[in-house]
Amino acid sequence: MFLLTDDLESLRRDLDAADSATAVLQARCEALGLPGGPRVLARIEAADLSPDAEVRRRLGAPEDEVLACRHVRLVWGERLLSRAVNWYRPARLTPEMRRRLDETDEPFGVVARPLDYRRVRLETRILETDGRPSALHCRAVLVTPDGEPLALVDETYPGA
Repeated sequence: MFLLTDDLESLRRDLDAADSATAVLQARCEALGLPGGPRVLARIEAADLSPDAEVRRRLGAPEDEVLACRHVRLVWGERLLSRAVNWYRPARLTPEMRRRLDETDEPFGVVARPLDYRRVRLETRILETDGRPSALHCRAVLVTPDGEPLALVDETYPGA
């Protein structure tokens, strides 16, 4: 079993109620006392992605603004918690935040948390395989207190 619960609805409710998916996963892993901690890590996956018009529109980013992308697996030890594609606006981050995203395995949500972002849900749905729930897919924009989009996240959480 990869997910922290067989109940994707429970995970969906937790994610919909929180601004940080990483914080939800961290709390679940700690509550279950799972081996492999002590924290959720972002394992970078190679991806050659370019932002399309929808990404730019969702982020309010003009064509000439540089956007960055992190394609990651969030893990607790060897346990896969989610896969995510995270488009973000590096100019809205501090130099130290950009360095940490480039050089460490810290999740975006942890690094950017001091910006006090909130999560605006675009889509949350349970995916099915052969008529059975198999994963949870979430798409959201992270918005800073000034109302400016910071990141667009596309996350998939595998089911049991």
